[in-house]
Amino acid sequence: MGDIQPFLNYLEIGELYQKVGDFERAKEAYEKVIECPELASFAWVNIAKIEAARNHLKTAKEYYLRAVETDSESYEILYNYANFLLDIQDYEEAIESYDKALEKEPSLALANYNKGVAYSRMEKFEQAIESYNKSLKMNPDDYFCLFDLGILYYEIGNIKEAVKHFQKAIELNPKEGKAYEYMAECFKKTSQFDIALTLYKRAFDLNSDDIILQYKMGDLYLILGQAEEAMKYFNNALESNSVDVLLIYKRACTYADMGDKNKSLKELSIAIQFNPIIKDMALIDKCFTPYHEDEEFQQVINSRRRPL
Repeated sequence: MGDIQPFLNYLEIGELYQKVGDFERAKEAYEKVIECPELASFAWVNIAKIEAARNHLKTAKEYYLRAVETDSESYEILYNYANFLLDIQDYEEAIESYDKALEKEPSLALANYNKGVAYSRMEKFEQAIESYNKSLKMNPDDYFCLFDLGILYYEIGNIKEAVKHFQKAIELNPKEGKAYEYMAECFKKTSQFDIALTLYKRAFDLNSDDIILQYKMGDLYLILGQAEEAMKYFNNALESNSVDVLLIYKRACTYADMGDKNKSLKELSIAIQFNPIIKDMALIDKCFTPYHEDEEFQQVINSRRRPL
């Protein structure tokens, strides 16, 4: 142990410098640790993390491979390397590395969870579900795994399973708003708008500054025919992001539903100036159907984009 202690000190010094972003000094300390065979692989991993933080991805991968070569039996190194590959979107190689880590340590639930993430991003949904479920079998109280599996089921149209997993996530962490928000999406998709609104409100209570959530609530109030309530949420969202074209467009829709043609066309004109694709949206949305033959509406739709 006496021979290793100086290298352990250098490893700790490197980690301290790395935490504060002093990568050069951290790397110098780790390079001394490489001289110790028992600790060299950890030093290579930390140097790889430094290079990844600098966005030197090719160099980072080379250092990770040196770590694996130095200690091919370490599941931790294989897992760290797989995480790096996942971050750089090399999903197939990441899965291979996770599998190697699981061969060394079959109880590594996070490896199965991250395999699920990789498969999901590759749109290999059956494999993703299998990997997520393996992770949950090892760790049934993993909020993030339950939530991500709920998202996956929602994306493939299995609303029943999506709701089931969001509900379990909420039971584990009732103060996290995202599970309420996405469970609301499930009920909105099945036209159960009152339940969706209740869930959105709960999500909003937990995260009232979320602009996307404010947009979703405003949009649902429009569907419910409650234009004044919708306007409150669109206005609040625009206070935080005054140039969001979709929010401006939705405010135009809301004014149309309220019967205020002048304000509606004014907002619509502003939205079109930001993005001409809004013209096509306005021609499709039912709220503008009564205006289709209106001369002022046609002028807005046919207007050319001016420099902002």
